Amino acid sequence: MPNGLSLFAPAVCALALAACASAPRPVAMPAPTGAVGVRSIDKRLVAAERLALAANETFQMPLAEAGNAAPEYPQALLAQRLPPQTVCLSVAIGADGAVAGSRALAAGEGCPAQTPADPRLLDAARAAVARWRFDPAFRCVYPGAKPADEQGCVSGREEAVAVSLAYSFVFEQKEGRGTVRMGD
Repeated sequence: MPNGLSLFAPAVCALALAACASAPRPVAMPAPTGAVGVRSIDKRLVAAERLALAANETFQMPLAEAGNAAPEYPQALLAQRLPPQTVCLSVAIGADGAVAGSRALAAGEGCPAQTPADPRLLDAARAAVARWRFDPAFRCVYPGAKPADEQGCVSGREEAVAVSLAYSFVFEQKEGRGTVRMGD
């Protein structure tokens, strides 16, 4: 007749093996990285801030160059696990297509942000847009009434104009990585 210990040993071994099989495996965390999204929020600006055109004029928005890089999530902030933060900028674009400067926008100026973002996120956004380039905006002035069916500025005169565009950058983190969500 087997002793109590020999009956107990297989049960303990089976239990130990089951515990090992169900224990979660350590997951290697990827290195923290950051990315940021951008969306124009110009439609939120009040009418007084918009360009007014005469009846014989049309307007072409500036076109961002393909190489314009989005801001990078500051590596030093990843360890802080900050909640999502929105940075809104008014970006001044000169008649030559170069960025002449930028300034932070507040909620009352069309920015959906409720609380001020960490200043380092604002710095990251401003540093990125300072390097941006655009094909300049222009006003097309026609000698008479603007043609109803004309595409582009064929029969008019192009006048490059400086403009200001508003952008919303959303910085957030998910699972230790800087991620992007488009602004509202």
